[in-house]
Amino acid sequence: MPFQKEIKTRKCITVREFNNPISTEYELKSIICNPKIHSSICKMDSQSSSPHVLIFPFPVQGHVSCMLKLAELLCLSGLSVTFLNSDIIHRRLLRYTDVISRFSRYPGFRFETISDGLPPDHPRSGNRVVDIFDSIKMVTKPMFREMLLPGGCLNSGKRPPVSSIIADGIMCFTIDVAKEMGIPIYLFRTVSASCFWAFYCIPKLIESGDLPIKGASSIIIEKDDEMDRLLLGVTGMEKYLRLRDLPSFCRANDLSDRAFQVVTTETQETYRANGLILNTFDDLEESALAQIRKHIPNLYSIGPLHANLKSRLEAKLTSPPRSSNSLWEEDRTCMTWLDEQAQKSVIYVSFGSMTMLSRNELIELWYGLVNSRKKFLWVVRPNSVAGDGQNIPAQLLEGTLERGYMVRWAPQEEVLAHPAVGGFLTHSGWNSTLESIVAAVPMICWPYYADQQVNSRLVGEVLKLGFDMKDICDRVVVEKFIKDLMDTKRDELTRPVERMMKMARRSVAKDGTSYKLLCLSGISVTVLNTDHIQRSLIRHTDVLSRFSRYTNFRFETISDGLPDDHPRSGERFLEILEGFRTVTEPVFREMMVSGCFSSKSGFPVTVIIPDGSFSFALDVAEEIEIPLIYFETVSPCALWTYLCLPKLIQAGEVPFNGNDLDMPVKSVPGTETFLRRRDLPSFYRCDDLVNPVIHIIMNEAQHVPRAQGLIINTFEALDAPILVHMRNLCPNIYSIGPLHTLLKSRLQIAHKSNVSNSLWEENRACLSWLDTQPEKSVVYVSIGSMATMTVDQFFEIWHGLVNSGQPFLWVKRPGSVVGEYDDGEVSKHLMDETKERGFMATWVPQEEVLAHSAIGVFLTHSGWNSTMESIVERVPMICWPHNVDQQVNSRFVSEVWKIGIDIKDSCDRVIIEKAVKDVIFQRKNEFISSVKAMAEYSVQSVAEEYLTEIDEEAIEVGCIRKTDAIKNSMEKTIRDVIGSKGHELMIENMFYNYGNYRIEIKKLSGLK
Repeated sequence: MPFQKEIKTRKCITVREFNNPISTEYELKSIICNPKIHSSICKMDSQSSSPHVLIFPFPVQGHVSCMLKLAELLCLSGLSVTFLNSDIIHRRLLRYTDVISRFSRYPGFRFETISDGLPPDHPRSGNRVVDIFDSIKMVTKPMFREMLLPGGCLNSGKRPPVSSIIADGIMCFTIDVAKEMGIPIYLFRTVSASCFWAFYCIPKLIESGDLPIKGASSIIIEKDDEMDRLLLGVTGMEKYLRLRDLPSFCRANDLSDRAFQVVTTETQETYRANGLILNTFDDLEESALAQIRKHIPNLYSIGPLHANLKSRLEAKLTSPPRSSNSLWEEDRTCMTWLDEQAQKSVIYVSFGSMTMLSRNELIELWYGLVNSRKKFLWVVRPNSVAGDGQNIPAQLLEGTLERGYMVRWAPQEEVLAHPAVGGFLTHSGWNSTLESIVAAVPMICWPYYADQQVNSRLVGEVLKLGFDMKDICDRVVVEKFIKDLMDTKRDELTRPVERMMKMARRSVAKDGTSYKLLCLSGISVTVLNTDHIQRSLIRHTDVLSRFSRYTNFRFETISDGLPDDHPRSGERFLEILEGFRTVTEPVFREMMVSGCFSSKSGFPVTVIIPDGSFSFALDVAEEIEIPLIYFETVSPCALWTYLCLPKLIQAGEVPFNGNDLDMPVKSVPGTETFLRRRDLPSFYRCDDLVNPVIHIIMNEAQHVPRAQGLIINTFEALDAPILVHMRNLCPNIYSIGPLHTLLKSRLQIAHKSNVSNSLWEENRACLSWLDTQPEKSVVYVSIGSMATMTVDQFFEIWHGLVNSGQPFLWVKRPGSVVGEYDDGEVSKHLMDETKERGFMATWVPQEEVLAHSAIGVFLTHSGWNSTMESIVERVPMICWPHNVDQQVNSRFVSEVWKIGIDIKDSCDRVIIEKAVKDVIFQRKNEFISSVKAMAEYSVQSVAEEYLTEIDEEAIEVGCIRKTDAIKNSMEKTIRDVIGSKGHELMIENMFYNYGNYRIEIKKLSGLK
């Protein structure tokens, strides 16, 4: 893989390069709560009832311990988790820890084991670690694949199948297996972001000649000036990273070195995963994270994990039990010894689970400690002294009695948190570094291998949290650094150490970045439908069976106050609103006040997402102090004209009644150059301001800023200029569309099953008819679920279609032609005459129809859902708007986006014939080019790994953002107002427009 991907776009921005004016959580920093882990971590199989995450660490202490913490955090989020350990690691965990009893409180958790392919007596440490890489590739990989197959131990029994994998980032063979099985996979790297970035830049360092290090075998490392040369090939670290600070593998004599090859290859494979998780936090490694995100945008910083877990357990349990993930028995007597020591008087010494010391290094370190005359607690791991020095010399043990305490292994987090500890002589492993930062303990860094060289430079030179003594093991130097740390420079170190400690703890506090990434879990969702709508859904769709797989989802119903035989169509709009005002509103209030929803779901309602035309819900929400986020089903351009209505009235541009319809409108900022009177919403065409619809629209729109947020089904590249203006009034606007495409991409069911939320029975025979038609030849005609037409208009459209000479598929909804005989005699007569060229149905699966290759143009009412679906499927439009937002939408389609023709206020056979011929023939290439470009934007907006393509003008107005980031930002707002475990209530129309997406989020991750 090349070092840097070639990006063939006019302009690309990444999450970190764009300064989001709306949300501090704009960047994709989420794993569990804002996906990204959970936007796919929790991709649900159609037969499963909860997400099932498989965690697979590299089989060494630091990796297993860290990923066990991640596993417990996911368990606290209510997910099913399987932890796959090597046999030998698992035996050690059982022997030295309480993992079985500790994880038994999580019913969805289990351990599984797999061989690492090495004999039991293999040391699995020091320079023999590379043996593990070769072994797991040859032995473990095929076993892992077998376990994931249907019937394998990871996909059998009562548990749901594995729906996502979190694998150690240095085992990229797991990506091959996951992709073969169609399972999303995220890589977890246990190293620092700075080290990962150095690993990632290795190809660039090779290209520049910095690697391999010339004469590496003969260099006297600690004295060679060449090793202190600054490197220019690791972007962002040019001012401090030296050759000696590169990971230990980079000191190989040539590029064929096995460890060097493994690290380089595995790191470069990272981009193939769905995302990368790092145990760090933004304030700690902001620069490195920014660089990584340019290449791996789905990057999630969720650390410090140990502090994050501790924070959750303390919030959940009155007195969290002490726990350990150690592979060695911990000697807790050291804690008693520490209790006897003065505050900040002890230097704690530990070189981790892998470091190997020579006998000479052991002696030099010991003399440095003794000569410093400071108390010390020293962890000397069994078999950590190489050669003939496996046993600690007797003189060290005897000489330690007076001033020191030596153990084989210690409970490190507790030791570092003890008030007696004033410094940490460490190998600079990343887990140890983070634990020291959280405990506010300054460090002396003596790195051994892997990421530790980079970490020690970060600690000593960048963060100023201690001293870096890499490549030196001399008693005089050790003594000096200890005295500097504990005495001479203690005050100098105190300020940065305490400052970083506060940042670390803030990141896992309730409002911290890392906390928010992992706080969303198990949301219970209620969709509140009217009785009439619910009956239609049950009759014509599979909603009950489809949503039955979500254990925390349910429907509730409420009366809309209208008789069963009411048509509930566009021209009776006022009656629908009146029914809601007089009947539905008081019933809804009573349901909320009485706790009806809470008692049935088991959770209190913690946030409401109503349709944007239901301000009565906002009144109720404020009365009972429940946060509310609006969902608007209309387009942003239409909503903007609603919000501008007072300004239009003040300027005298509204009302108007059929006069000077082509007069430009100047009081809707951002549309002055193209918006005319005839393009304003249909309600504005009235005689005076007494008109009840004008009052309703103005009243509802003016309440929008009162809500905690506003969700709109659009994407930034489509409505950028309008959204900029709207955010001046409503800053918390979240564009999360196109919703239907987003849902398909997340569930990955577009070609597996037919999902419908229709209120009418769909005639799927039309798809077979389309199969017989030439490519891009058919005119698809539909005026949606509310619009009506007269018999005369029906005839004019029919004649225009017939005269165009093109085949057509026409949706004629029952009751949509006003004045037609009840038996549809007019329609039957016309279709009998054109049955060879036309197909008429009462309702069709529109998304599938628009996606059919035979469709060449869409004659539409310009409803917003229909417009979005047409854009995504690259189908140009002929717009014949009826009411509400449709007049505005049709103008944007034709004049702004140039993806269709606007024939509003005309229903003439000649005009329709001409429009069809223009789109199908004369202007075909023009429209295809425009709609294709917009379709690509829409697809990119829901793609998981795509950087948004934007033009310079869009950058200047400052509003193009990666759609997943916007979605995540919106989800963060929902979570902020819900709390850690909540229950969402959605009212009526939310089901059609946002309900699916909301449920999909719950399903994917058990998220917010």
